[in-house]
Amino acid sequence: MTTLRRGARGNEVSELQRLLLEWGYNPGPIDGVFGAKTEQAVLQFQRDHGLTRDGIVGPFTWRALQSQLPGHQMYTIQAGDTLYKIALRFQISLSSLLAANSGVDPNQLRIGQQIRIPVPGPGPEPVLTRVVSGWLPYWVQSLAFQSVQNHPEIFHSISPFWYVMTSDGDVLSFPGAESSTVLSYARAHGIRVIPLITNSFDSELISIVLNDPVLRQRHVQNIVSKTVQMDYPGIDINYENLFVRDRELFVVFLRELKAALYAMSKLLIVSVHAKTDAAGAWSGAEAHDYVGIGQAADAVRVMGYDFHWQGSDPGPVAPADWVDAVLAYAVSTIPRNKIELGVPVSGYDWPLGQTATSVTYSFAVAKANQYNVPIALDALLGPHYTYMDIAGINHEVWFVDALYFGTLLDLVNKYDIRGICIWHLGAEDPKIYDAIIGKF
Repeated sequence: MTTLRRGARGNEVSELQRLLLEWGYNPGPIDGVFGAKTEQAVLQFQRDHGLTRDGIVGPFTWRALQSQLPGHQMYTIQAGDTLYKIALRFQISLSSLLAANSGVDPNQLRIGQQIRIPVPGPGPEPVLTRVVSGWLPYWVQSLAFQSVQNHPEIFHSISPFWYVMTSDGDVLSFPGAESSTVLSYARAHGIRVIPLITNSFDSELISIVLNDPVLRQRHVQNIVSKTVQMDYPGIDINYENLFVRDRELFVVFLRELKAALYAMSKLLIVSVHAKTDAAGAWSGAEAHDYVGIGQAADAVRVMGYDFHWQGSDPGPVAPADWVDAVLAYAVSTIPRNKIELGVPVSGYDWPLGQTATSVTYSFAVAKANQYNVPIALDALLGPHYTYMDIAGINHEVWFVDALYFGTLLDLVNKYDIRGICIWHLGAEDPKIYDAIIGKF
C-alpha cells in the first residue's frame, strides 16, 4: 500500500478510513480525503499500538491496521467460494461481510486469499459511514437551515444556493448569500459549507461562457477567487440543461476549474442530471459526460429525482427501479467513492391536465387530511393519493416519506457509493434522519 499522510486523496485513503473505523477510531466520513480528523485517528491508533506517532501511514502502520481486527476472524478463500456463500456459511449478512472487506473485489476472489469475517458482539460507538449532504435553496433558506440545526450530527456538508453565473463570467449572489449565521453555525459544528453556483437552467448563458476561452478563464478565476475569499472548502457546480454541442467544452471547463481549485487546496463538486445510459432521456442529460466529469471532479452528485416533474404526467418522483438503473450506470462511469446520490424529499401535486406544484412532506400529509383521503404507502414508488379540491378539480399527489426514502438509502448501500445529498432540506419527513442512522 502507498504511504499516506495528511492531504492524500483516493481509494487507499478510503480503505484507511474504513480500517480505522473498524478498529473503533473515528476518521470522519469515508470520503477518501486524508484530513485532520483522519490524521487524529491515525495518531491515536499509532499510540495505542506502540507505533511511531507521526500521523503517517507507512508499512508498519498498514501492517498493524490490516492484522486481525477485534470482532473479526480470518478466513481463507477456497475453490468455489463466493462472498454470498461465505455469508450463508457464517450466518451473517452479505452487507456486513462486504463492509468488513471493503478493499476486496467480490468478482475477483482468489484461492488462498484472506478475508475478514465479522463476529457478532459489542463494537465501537457507531458513526455514519457515508457522507450526508444537503441542498439549501435560497428561497427557503431559513426553513432548510432549521433541518441542519435540528440534526448537526448528521451532516458532513451543506450546499446553500448562493451564487449564479452571468454571461460575462461573473459570479453574482442570491438573496441571503454568505449568511454569517449559516457559516458560523456550520463551522462551529464541523459541517462543511460548499455553496452551489447555478446557471439558472439557461443553456445559452453557459454556452456563451464555455465557447469563449477568455470568458471561460474569467469565470474560472471568479469562482476560485470567491471560494478562497470566503474560505469555502470547495464549490458545487450546478450547470443544468446544457446544449449537447457543449458536452466536451463543459468537461474542458471543469478540468480548468479543477486545476485552479486544486492549486488552492479546494474541492470541486459537480451536480449532474440522472440517466441510465450515455444518451439519457433528454438533451440536458446527454450533455453531461459522466466519464469526463467523473475524472475532473472530486465528487459528483447525481440528481436522482424528477423522473416525473412539474410539467409531466403525474407519477413517482424517483421510482426505485429507475434509481437502481441510474446508479448502475453511474458506477460504471464514475468511481464509486466520488458519487453522491441526490435524494428527493419533496413531491408534486398535479391538478388534472395542469402543471404541478412542488409540495413538502408536511404539506402533502396535511392536504390528504384536509380532504379526508387515504394515502397509499409504497416503499418502491413513494406515497401517493388523489383528491378533488373545492373547485371540483381532481388532483394527484406523489411525495416522499421515510419508508420510501429508506429504500433509496438501500440502493446507496447496494452500490457502495460515497453518500447522499438531500433535495431539499426543509421539505423532508422528520423521520428520514432515523432512516439515515439505521441504514448508514
